[in-house]
Amino acid sequence: MSHEAADQSKAHMGLPLPNGKLALWLFLVTEITFFTALIGVYMLLRNGQPTAATPWPDPKTVHLVEWIGALNTFVLICSSLTVVLCHWCLHEAGKATDPAEQAGLKSKAVMYLGITLALGLVFLGVKAVEYKAKFDHQILPGRIFELKNEADNYRYLVHVRGQLEKIVKPKDDYEKKHYAVKDEALAKCKELLKKIEDGEVSAKRVNETIVGTKKVAKCDTPVRREGESDIDKGILDLDPDAHLAFSIPYGNLWASCYFAMTGFHAIHVLGGLVVFGVYLVLALLGRFGPDCELDIELTGLYWHFVDIVWIFLFPLLYLV
Repeated sequence: MSHEAADQSKAHMGLPLPNGKLALWLFLVTEITFFTALIGVYMLLRNGQPTAATPWPDPKTVHLVEWIGALNTFVLICSSLTVVLCHWCLHEAGKATDPAEQAGLKSKAVMYLGITLALGLVFLGVKAVEYKAKFDHQILPGRIFELKNEADNYRYLVHVRGQLEKIVKPKDDYEKKHYAVKDEALAKCKELLKKIEDGEVSAKRVNETIVGTKKVAKCDTPVRREGESDIDKGILDLDPDAHLAFSIPYGNLWASCYFAMTGFHAIHVLGGLVVFGVYLVLALLGRFGPDCELDIELTGLYWHFVDIVWIFLFPLLYLV
């Protein structure tokens, strides 16, 4: 009798959770460490390098739109809700005794799983649009000219002079059309260049006013307030569709951090979508039901982690 009791106690030894859930939590611990390191390095670089004279790039400077980031946050939060609803439907289907009720719950579970997959694809689509904006504006690691102090003014002045020469002496008909400005606007540009040579205006200011990464903003815009001249406006005021200033202090460092953090996060989102896609295929084959409840629960835990990581990345990149 005592031997039988001892055997039963041994049979019940172990952690009070499935092996799969234990393995997933161990995996998530490594993932938390990974993203904590990325975010920690970003915060150290952001707070340790810039100064008041050369601050860290703000979201507008690097073409980050706050409402787009907020939209993607909302999309991910909704996807976390739908995966929970999918798991709940499978759980209830396992307890249902009526075949019709069970079939209805399984259909709802498939629907919620499909919505989760669709929302994840929307998130990646929005990120693709944002990445395209970075490539279009050459806000890429190693592709940004950085003006960090006045000692760089000479190199900057050479760049500005080259851009102005395109206005003064266009090489062909395309440049004549592309860089055409009125004589009055050209005079303002020349005047501004003269001021920088005399040390009255910084080279960075000339660049922000006139020069973009791929095209020159017009200096003769009619949109201005009373008492404000065109050269008092920044490039985005002159032309909202223009590329940003050629110089972005700490731009290369920012771009490296941005693509590292959001890129790895996007890869994790893609991994979750692959799993959701596999279960949707199983649903089409009629092999998705209450027996998949634990699998969806584990995938949901992973998906919640991905959601939480983005909740940290959104304010760090878009709001601060």
